[in-house]
Amino acid sequence: MGSMSRPTALPAASPAPGDSHAVGRHFGGAARTYDAHADVQLSAARALLALLPGDLHPARALDLGAGTAPMARRLQERLPQTQWLALDIALPMLQEAQIRGRLNERYAAVCADVTRLPLGDGGIDLLYSSFALQWCQQLPELAAELTRVAAPGAALALCVPVVGTLQELRDSWAEADNAPHVNRFHTLQDWEAAFVAAGWYTDTAHQWQVQQHYSDVRAISGMLRATGAHHVFRSQPQGLTGRRRLQAMLTAYETRRTAEGLPVTWQIGQLVLRRP
Repeated sequence: MGSMSRPTALPAASPAPGDSHAVGRHFGGAARTYDAHADVQLSAARALLALLPGDLHPARALDLGAGTAPMARRLQERLPQTQWLALDIALPMLQEAQIRGRLNERYAAVCADVTRLPLGDGGIDLLYSSFALQWCQQLPELAAELTRVAAPGAALALCVPVVGTLQELRDSWAEADNAPHVNRFHTLQDWEAAFVAAGWYTDTAHQWQVQQHYSDVRAISGMLRATGAHHVFRSQPQGLTGRRRLQAMLTAYETRRTAEGLPVTWQIGQLVLRRP
Protein backbone atom coordinates (compact mmCIF):
# COMPACT_ATOMS: atom_id res chain seq x y z
CA MET A 1 0.00 0.00 0.00
CA GLY A 2 2.97 2.26 -0.44
CA SER A 3 3.15 5.22 1.92
CA MET A 4 -0.47 4.88 3.00
CA SER A 5 -0.86 4.82 6.75
CA ARG A 6 -2.47 1.83 8.45
CA PRO A 7 -4.72 3.24 11.17
CA THR A 8 -6.67 0.04 11.46
CA ALA A 9 -5.71 -3.61 11.72
CA LEU A 10 -7.67 -6.21 9.80
CA PRO A 11 -7.72 -9.23 12.12
CA ALA A 12 -9.16 -12.40 10.69
CA ALA A 13 -11.28 -14.80 12.69
CA SER A 14 -10.95 -18.55 12.38
CA PRO A 15 -11.99 -19.94 8.98
CA ALA A 16 -15.73 -19.85 8.37
CA PRO A 17 -17.44 -23.22 8.00
CA GLY A 18 -19.05 -24.60 4.85
CA ASP A 19 -21.26 -22.20 2.96
CA SER A 20 -20.05 -19.22 4.99
CA HIS A 21 -16.56 -19.77 3.61
CA ALA A 22 -17.94 -19.93 0.06
CA VAL A 23 -19.91 -16.71 0.56
CA GLY A 24 -16.79 -14.97 1.83
CA ARG A 25 -14.80 -16.21 -1.16
CA HIS A 26 -17.37 -14.96 -3.67
CA PHE A 27 -17.67 -11.55 -2.03
CA GLY A 28 -13.94 -11.23 -1.65
CA GLY A 29 -13.58 -11.74 -5.39
CA ALA A 30 -15.91 -8.80 -6.01
CA ALA A 31 -14.07 -6.31 -3.77
CA ARG A 32 -12.77 -4.09 -6.58
CA THR A 33 -15.99 -4.08 -8.62
CA TYR A 34 -18.63 -3.91 -5.91
CA ASP A 35 -19.08 -0.16 -5.53
CA ALA A 36 -19.44 0.45 -9.26
CA HIS A 37 -22.27 -2.06 -9.67
CA ALA A 38 -24.12 -2.02 -6.33
CA ASP A 39 -26.64 0.72 -7.14
CA VAL A 40 -29.58 -0.99 -5.44
CA GLN A 41 -27.51 -2.08 -2.46
CA LEU A 42 -26.09 1.40 -1.81
CA SER A 43 -29.46 3.09 -2.25
CA ALA A 44 -30.99 0.67 0.26
CA ALA A 45 -28.18 1.31 2.74
CA ARG A 46 -28.76 5.06 2.58
CA ALA A 47 -32.50 4.54 3.07
CA LEU A 48 -31.80 2.37 6.12
CA LEU A 49 -29.61 5.07 7.62
CA ALA A 50 -32.49 7.53 7.28
CA LEU A 51 -34.67 5.18 9.35
CA LEU A 52 -32.43 5.27 12.43
CA PRO A 53 -34.37 6.64 15.40
CA GLY A 54 -33.44 10.15 16.46
CA ASP A 55 -32.93 9.17 20.09
CA LEU A 56 -29.97 6.89 19.36
CA HIS A 57 -26.68 7.80 21.06
CA PRO A 58 -24.70 4.56 20.85
CA ALA A 59 -21.23 4.34 22.32
CA ARG A 60 -20.35 1.24 20.27
CA ALA A 61 -21.88 0.12 16.98
CA LEU A 62 -21.43 -2.67 14.44
CA ASP A 63 -21.64 -2.28 10.68
CA LEU A 64 -22.41 -5.92 9.88
CA GLY A 65 -21.38 -6.96 6.40
CA ALA A 66 -19.62 -3.65 5.85
CA GLY A 67 -17.98 -4.75 2.60
CA THR A 68 -15.87 -1.94 1.16
CA ALA A 69 -17.39 0.38 3.81
CA PRO A 70 -19.25 2.68 1.39
CA MET A 71 -21.40 3.89 4.28
CA ALA A 72 -18.51 4.71 6.61
CA ARG A 73 -18.59 8.48 6.13
CA ARG A 74 -22.38 8.75 6.37
CA LEU A 75 -22.56 6.58 9.47
CA GLN A 76 -19.90 8.64 11.21
CA GLU A 77 -21.54 11.90 10.23
CA ARG A 78 -24.87 10.66 11.60
CA LEU A 79 -23.32 9.40 14.85
CA PRO A 80 -20.04 11.29 15.34
CA GLN A 81 -19.45 10.14 18.93
CA THR A 82 -19.87 6.43 18.14
CA GLN A 83 -17.03 3.92 17.95
CA TRP A 84 -17.73 1.66 14.95
CA LEU A 85 -16.60 -1.84 14.10
CA ALA A 86 -16.89 -2.63 10.39
CA LEU A 87 -17.27 -6.40 10.22
CA ASP A 88 -17.18 -8.53 7.09
CA ILE A 89 -16.48 -12.16 6.32
CA ALA A 90 -14.47 -11.25 3.19
CA LEU A 91 -11.01 -9.88 4.03
CA PRO A 92 -10.47 -8.47 0.48
CA MET A 93 -13.56 -6.28 0.97
CA LEU A 94 -12.08 -4.75 4.11
CA GLN A 95 -8.70 -4.37 2.45
CA GLU A 96 -10.42 -2.45 -0.35
CA ALA A 97 -12.08 -0.25 2.27
CA GLN A 98 -8.65 0.53 3.65
CA ILE A 99 -7.22 1.28 0.22
CA ARG A 100 -10.09 3.70 -0.36
CA GLY A 101 -9.34 5.50 2.89
CA ARG A 102 -12.59 4.58 4.61
CA LEU A 103 -11.12 3.12 7.80
CA ASN A 104 -9.96 5.20 10.73
CA GLU A 105 -9.59 5.16 14.49
CA ARG A 106 -13.37 5.49 14.96
CA TYR A 107 -14.32 3.05 12.20
CA ALA A 108 -12.15 -0.03 12.61
CA ALA A 109 -12.37 -3.25 10.64
CA VAL A 110 -12.56 -6.85 11.73
CA CYS A 111 -12.85 -9.90 9.48
CA ALA A 112 -15.22 -12.44 10.99
CA ASP A 113 -18.33 -14.54 10.43
CA VAL A 114 -21.47 -12.80 11.67
CA THR A 115 -22.73 -16.10 13.08
CA ARG A 116 -19.63 -16.34 15.31
CA LEU A 117 -18.87 -12.80 16.41
CA PRO A 118 -15.49 -12.32 18.17
CA LEU A 119 -17.13 -10.03 20.71
CA GLY A 120 -18.13 -10.22 24.33
CA ASP A 121 -21.69 -10.27 25.60
CA GLY A 122 -23.84 -7.16 25.77
CA GLY A 123 -21.39 -4.54 24.55
CA ILE A 124 -22.97 -3.22 21.32
CA ASP A 125 -25.55 -0.43 21.35
CA LEU A 126 -26.38 -0.38 17.62
CA LEU A 127 -26.23 -3.07 14.95
CA TYR A 128 -26.56 -1.78 11.38
CA SER A 129 -26.65 -4.16 8.41
CA SER A 130 -27.73 -3.63 4.81
CA PHE A 131 -27.76 -6.32 2.10
CA ALA A 132 -25.52 -8.70 4.03
CA LEU A 133 -27.44 -10.97 6.38
CA GLN A 134 -29.58 -12.59 3.66
CA TRP A 135 -26.79 -15.16 3.35
CA CYS A 136 -27.61 -16.45 6.84
CA GLN A 137 -30.00 -19.33 6.38
CA GLN A 138 -30.72 -20.13 10.04
CA LEU A 139 -32.50 -17.05 11.36
CA PRO A 140 -33.04 -18.20 14.98
CA GLU A 141 -29.31 -18.89 15.38
CA LEU A 142 -28.42 -15.54 13.82
CA ALA A 143 -30.89 -13.71 16.05
CA ALA A 144 -29.45 -15.44 19.11
CA GLU A 145 -25.90 -14.38 18.25
CA LEU A 146 -26.81 -10.75 17.57
CA THR A 147 -28.86 -10.69 20.76
CA ARG A 148 -25.87 -12.03 22.69
CA VAL A 149 -23.65 -9.07 21.76
CA ALA A 150 -26.41 -6.43 22.00
CA ALA A 151 -26.63 -4.24 25.09
CA PRO A 152 -29.93 -3.65 26.89
CA GLY A 153 -31.82 -0.97 24.95
CA ALA A 154 -29.80 -1.63 21.79
CA ALA A 155 -31.19 -1.04 18.30
CA LEU A 156 -30.88 -3.21 15.19
CA ALA A 157 -31.31 -1.61 11.76
CA LEU A 158 -31.61 -4.31 9.12
CA CYS A 159 -32.11 -4.28 5.34
CA VAL A 160 -32.28 -7.51 3.32
CA PRO A 161 -33.63 -8.69 -0.02
CA VAL A 162 -36.71 -10.81 0.65
CA VAL A 163 -38.99 -13.24 -1.20
CA GLY A 164 -39.62 -12.10 -4.78
CA THR A 165 -36.05 -10.90 -5.34
CA LEU A 166 -34.58 -12.09 -8.68
CA GLN A 167 -37.92 -13.72 -9.41
CA GLU A 168 -37.56 -13.41 -13.19
CA LEU A 169 -34.24 -15.26 -13.10
CA ARG A 170 -35.64 -17.91 -10.77
CA ASP A 171 -38.73 -18.49 -12.94
CA SER A 172 -36.73 -18.61 -16.15
CA TRP A 173 -34.39 -21.25 -14.77
CA ALA A 174 -37.40 -23.22 -13.46
CA GLU A 175 -38.58 -23.55 -17.05
CA ALA A 176 -35.22 -25.04 -18.00
CA ASP A 177 -34.44 -27.52 -15.19
CA ASN A 178 -35.14 -28.39 -11.57
CA ALA A 179 -31.76 -27.44 -10.11
CA PRO A 180 -31.35 -24.42 -7.78
CA HIS A 181 -29.83 -21.45 -9.61
CA VAL A 182 -31.14 -18.64 -7.39
CA ASN A 183 -31.09 -18.62 -3.60
CA ARG A 184 -34.28 -18.76 -1.58
CA PHE A 185 -35.00 -15.61 0.36
CA HIS A 186 -36.87 -15.30 3.64
CA THR A 187 -39.94 -13.11 3.98
CA LEU A 188 -39.77 -9.90 5.97
CA GLN A 189 -42.16 -11.54 8.41
CA ASP A 190 -39.66 -14.40 8.88
CA TRP A 191 -36.96 -11.90 9.83
CA GLU A 192 -39.20 -10.02 12.20
CA ALA A 193 -40.46 -13.19 13.87
CA ALA A 194 -36.95 -14.51 14.50
CA PHE A 195 -35.88 -11.38 16.34
CA VAL A 196 -39.15 -10.91 18.21
CA ALA A 197 -38.75 -14.48 19.47
CA ALA A 198 -35.25 -13.52 20.65
CA GLY A 199 -36.65 -10.67 22.73
CA TRP A 200 -36.63 -7.68 20.37
CA TYR A 201 -39.63 -5.49 19.51
CA THR A 202 -40.39 -3.81 16.20
CA ASP A 203 -39.96 -0.08 15.78
CA THR A 204 -40.27 0.03 11.97
CA ALA A 205 -41.07 -2.56 9.30
CA HIS A 206 -41.14 -1.57 5.63
CA GLN A 207 -40.94 -3.34 2.27
CA TRP A 208 -40.73 -1.99 -1.25
CA GLN A 209 -39.83 -3.07 -4.78
CA VAL A 210 -37.08 -1.90 -7.11
CA GLN A 211 -36.85 -3.03 -10.73
CA GLN A 212 -33.77 -2.71 -12.91
CA HIS A 213 -33.47 -3.50 -16.62
CA TYR A 214 -30.57 -5.00 -18.54
CA SER A 215 -29.82 -5.59 -22.20
CA ASP A 216 -29.35 -9.35 -21.84
CA VAL A 217 -28.81 -12.15 -19.35
CA ARG A 218 -25.03 -11.82 -19.66
CA ALA A 219 -25.30 -8.28 -18.30
CA ILE A 220 -27.44 -9.54 -15.40
CA SER A 221 -24.91 -12.25 -14.63
CA GLY A 222 -22.12 -9.68 -14.78
CA MET A 223 -23.90 -7.48 -12.24
CA LEU A 224 -24.38 -10.41 -9.86
CA ARG A 225 -20.74 -11.42 -10.13
CA ALA A 226 -19.48 -7.85 -9.76
CA THR A 227 -21.39 -7.53 -6.47
CA GLY A 228 -20.53 -11.02 -5.21
CA ALA A 229 -24.18 -12.07 -5.27
CA HIS A 230 -23.77 -15.11 -7.52
CA HIS A 231 -23.17 -17.74 -4.84
CA VAL A 232 -25.98 -20.31 -4.67
CA PHE A 233 -26.51 -22.61 -1.69
CA ARG A 234 -26.79 -26.22 -2.88
CA SER A 235 -27.28 -29.39 -0.86
CA GLN A 236 -25.23 -31.33 -3.43
CA PRO A 237 -22.47 -30.33 -5.86
CA GLN A 238 -23.73 -29.48 -9.31
CA GLY A 239 -21.94 -30.02 -12.58
CA LEU A 240 -21.81 -27.69 -15.52
CA THR A 241 -25.12 -26.51 -16.89
CA GLY A 242 -25.73 -28.03 -20.30
CA ARG A 243 -26.01 -25.82 -23.37
CA ARG A 244 -29.57 -26.95 -24.03
CA ARG A 245 -30.73 -26.01 -20.51
CA LEU A 246 -28.91 -22.70 -20.67
CA GLN A 247 -30.58 -21.88 -23.98
CA ALA A 248 -33.95 -22.85 -22.53
CA MET A 249 -33.40 -20.41 -19.65
CA LEU A 250 -32.35 -17.63 -22.05
CA THR A 251 -35.42 -18.23 -24.18
CA ALA A 252 -37.66 -18.18 -21.12
CA TYR A 253 -36.14 -14.92 -19.86
CA GLU A 254 -36.66 -13.31 -23.28
CA THR A 255 -40.42 -13.77 -22.89
CA ARG A 256 -40.20 -11.38 -19.94
CA ARG A 257 -38.48 -8.59 -21.89
CA THR A 258 -40.10 -5.16 -21.72
CA ALA A 259 -39.46 -1.98 -23.68
CA GLU A 260 -36.78 -1.10 -21.09
CA GLY A 261 -35.01 -4.47 -21.35
CA LEU A 262 -34.85 -7.65 -19.28
CA PRO A 263 -36.26 -6.93 -15.80
CA VAL A 264 -34.52 -7.73 -12.52
CA THR A 265 -36.78 -7.29 -9.50
CA TRP A 266 -35.59 -6.64 -5.97
CA GLN A 267 -37.98 -6.94 -3.04
CA ILE A 268 -36.35 -5.05 -0.21
CA GLY A 269 -37.30 -5.38 3.45
CA GLN A 270 -36.23 -3.05 6.23
CA LEU A 271 -36.59 -3.47 9.97
CA VAL A 272 -35.63 -1.31 12.92
CA LEU A 273 -35.84 -3.36 16.10
CA ARG A 274 -35.15 -2.45 19.71
CA ARG A 275 -34.20 -4.40 22.81
CA PRO A 276 -36.05 -3.61 26.01
